[in-house]
Amino acid sequence: MEQSDGALSPYRVLDLTDEKGLACGKLLGDLGADVIIVEPPKGHPARNRGPFYKDQVHPEKSLYWFALNTSKRSITLNLETKDGQALFRDLVKTAHFVIESFPVGYLDKLGLGYEALAQIKPDIIMTSTTPFGSTGPYSSYLGSDLVCQAMSGLVYICGEGGRPPVKVACDQAYFLAGLQAAVGSLMAHYYRMMTGEGQHVDVSIQQGIIGGMGIGGPHEDWWMNHNIHQRAGIPFHQGPVRGVAPRQPVVNECKDGYVAISALRCPIRPVLQWMEDSGWDVAELKKREWTLDTIDFLTKPERDLIDPLVDKLVKSKTKREIWEGALKYRVPWTPMQTPADLPDDRHLRERNFFVPVPHDELKDTITYPGPPANLSETPWRIRGRAPRIGEHNLEIYEKELGLSREELSMLKTIGAI
Repeated sequence: MEQSDGALSPYRVLDLTDEKGLACGKLLGDLGADVIIVEPPKGHPARNRGPFYKDQVHPEKSLYWFALNTSKRSITLNLETKDGQALFRDLVKTAHFVIESFPVGYLDKLGLGYEALAQIKPDIIMTSTTPFGSTGPYSSYLGSDLVCQAMSGLVYICGEGGRPPVKVACDQAYFLAGLQAAVGSLMAHYYRMMTGEGQHVDVSIQQGIIGGMGIGGPHEDWWMNHNIHQRAGIPFHQGPVRGVAPRQPVVNECKDGYVAISALRCPIRPVLQWMEDSGWDVAELKKREWTLDTIDFLTKPERDLIDPLVDKLVKSKTKREIWEGALKYRVPWTPMQTPADLPDDRHLRERNFFVPVPHDELKDTITYPGPPANLSETPWRIRGRAPRIGEHNLEIYEKELGLSREELSMLKTIGAI
């Protein structure tokens, strides 16, 4: 793995998370921390999640695993054995952070909860990520990504009007939880730098999603106005007070895909000019006096004139033509990019967003999404591919903790590592 010179390069993280927290360790590792993911002896369960490299179903070829475990090292360790617990306590002495996502109380039963670890290393920071947090009536409940999305209100606002709600396709709850856990860990780290004291960071995925839905979003709208947000797939009604018509659906089909047609603050006259330049007779519409000069504030009769023409214009163009026209006529429309489109995006290429990462074990190089922010002095970057199962056992147990090969063989035989 590449030598680290990131913002967190002096610090070590012990990663005990499952899917709920893997993104946290990745973020800290890409920022330079030495992240050691602690796997069960037979490997982490997330290794069995697809998709897989070239559709080869194998725990060492999970693209899901690859994506969430860059910049980490791997050891195997059975925390439910006495020897495994003793080894983990030795590792804690060398660490600055422990991140975990076990059910509430599980580590306490093993003698490895925050209070116990703080006795070993008083300035340790433990970050625990659970569906509903470690206190409250739901704290003992288990929850999947879908459960967390649903209980936060996120699922309710996703989907088409007139149909049941749908979840965001990816593990959005878990990814947001990982981000919140990383932020919470760094806030605790800042406090530690000021005071020398560690602390326990208690992350509720439900609360993290609610907070991540935005200021002025669905929850604030309910508390302030008693309005329930409708699903985004239906036309958005601007409200009866203004007496305006429902706006155009935000997604329209074009020749080779879909585009986002934002009517919000979209001026009418440039759109009409675009139509005229495309060969359509819109002279009468251009002469017309509109209620307001933006599409989102039209009356229903006016919308009945404009909407079919907008739909026709979009259907006559490709995504590239929509993109170029939107820039030329200065209207807020944009193509909806697919994963296949993004690697060819010249803006992302110029910012070096996509990162080629060598996979020596596959004799291949895989391209990964890079950092969301570029730090000029302490680079945020992928410092190595995801580790193989227990790839760094010898490096950490033998070279760092001083165990002999005979001891390691014995520990493996009894199922401790």
